[in-house]
Amino acid sequence: MHDTTVVGAGELERESAVLLPRRDTLCYIGCVSITNVVGVNLAIAINAASSNASVAAVAGQYLAVLH
Repeated sequence: MHDTTVVGAGELERESAVLLPRRDTLCYIGCVSITNVVGVNLAIAINAASSNASVAAVAGQYLAVLH
């Protein structure tokens, strides 16, 4: 097992965030920006139902931004 760290309210209050500047994109017909985002999550687990069986699992994630 992994040890998990608990984040307290005081630590969260000390955090800050800054908005990133707007970025220009390539201009197509009428300067309409079209972006496709494709996300795929895949998880497979195998457990053989027998005595002394072992368990195997794998998970993957893929994210593509097409513009």
